[in-house]
Amino acid sequence: MKKIKLSFSVLMMALIAVITISCEKNLESPASPDPSTKKFTDLVVPENFTWSTASFLLIDLKFVDANQNPVVTTFEIYSEYPNGIKFMDGVSNTDGVFIRKYKIANYRTSITVVIPNEEAKVITFNETSITVGELTTEAFEAKQTFVVSNPGLKSITDETYQYYPAEGQFGTLAFEDTWPNMADYDFNDVVLDYNVMGTYDEDWKVTKINMVLYLRASGANSQDDRGSGVGISFKHSWCYEGEPYADIATVTVNGESISPEASDYPSFILIANVEDYQPTYNTFADQSFVYPVRFDVEIVFDSPAEDWWDVELPLNNLFIFDSKDRGRETHLPWFLPTSLANPDLAGTAMDFSDPLTFDPNNFKAGNMMVGYYTYMTVNGYPWGLDVYFDEGTDDLFLYPVEFTDIREAYEPAFSGWVENWDPWDWYSPEYQVSGKVYESLPDPGYPEMQ
Repeated sequence: MKKIKLSFSVLMMALIAVITISCEKNLESPASPDPSTKKFTDLVVPENFTWSTASFLLIDLKFVDANQNPVVTTFEIYSEYPNGIKFMDGVSNTDGVFIRKYKIANYRTSITVVIPNEEAKVITFNETSITVGELTTEAFEAKQTFVVSNPGLKSITDETYQYYPAEGQFGTLAFEDTWPNMADYDFNDVVLDYNVMGTYDEDWKVTKINMVLYLRASGANSQDDRGSGVGISFKHSWCYEGEPYADIATVTVNGESISPEASDYPSFILIANVEDYQPTYNTFADQSFVYPVRFDVEIVFDSPAEDWWDVELPLNNLFIFDSKDRGRETHLPWFLPTSLANPDLAGTAMDFSDPLTFDPNNFKAGNMMVGYYTYMTVNGYPWGLDVYFDEGTDDLFLYPVEFTDIREAYEPAFSGWVENWDPWDWYSPEYQVSGKVYESLPDPGYPEMQ
């Protein structure tokens, strides 16, 4: 078996429970790597590489008055203020404390906290090394105490909101549909843009998740009339014996209630077949662009859910599957299959997933499947990417045109990111290779971005 990476949620518990070592994050922009003409399959993927364009961030804030007494206050968190993007609303508890797990783009180095009637305060991230067992994993921390000068003027609310990647910004999920077989790594077989908002109660628990998904490309439907479906699973690497998992009351897509699948942990089909909604591919440069199809997903919890235990925002475990073969699921790297996935496919062809993760019995009797190797080849190549695009503009991530691998489309930045974590924002417009990316964008842009 191969077991390497911890989930963000397990890291949250580790952050609270273990002693950490901190240092100030390097604020200098990384240098661009040397150009290369190599293909995706020439990449040398470092061990433990997560393929994540976002990092785990622990926000640990305290609010006091001039006499060090705790202050209950609302506040907002931005990338910068007043011209930045908004990440969340917050409210301190009766001890004047606010602790929250968040996911933020790798290239970010700070957040700005805005308290009513106070000057905005910038918090620079610390890098924190967390050791759990034999694993050491990096995360970011934003920790500060604020002295509030006019506590009597602070408004209080019972409900706050958290946005991913930020308010009015869209990340992008880009999948290959060939698992477990060889991919062409153009990552345009299913392309979904997403914006997620989590609603939190006064106990910092999640009561509702609202997702706006736009189906922007479906290169997959060129293969034998086989389309892909899209599902969401609440099966995480720390789940065991029926608990913990989200106590879900309802899931709706465009206002219609969706029934759960007959899986061991909650999973739901959000889109049965992308071909039903998008007649053309949006992947060929000489093809007319079809406006992306919108899906409004709302997940309401019967009992408020803990973000670092019951659910994992922003996307939990979003995946695609073969519309003609439900058992052929494709998840992001390091994520777990549902119990409906076909275990006979694990570890076959190009896949190097640990077969243990496809056996539902391994998630019972307290056996926590933390950090197992899934949905990657022996060389560490994935079938899915999550591009956490939060540039604060009306731009979206541009995926490659048909049959062009993503390394060519973003060379040399993409290979630099994979092999050296440099540059972190390889997906930015400045790194695009003209003619290699699909340049048509929704016009008008998504209303959330206006």
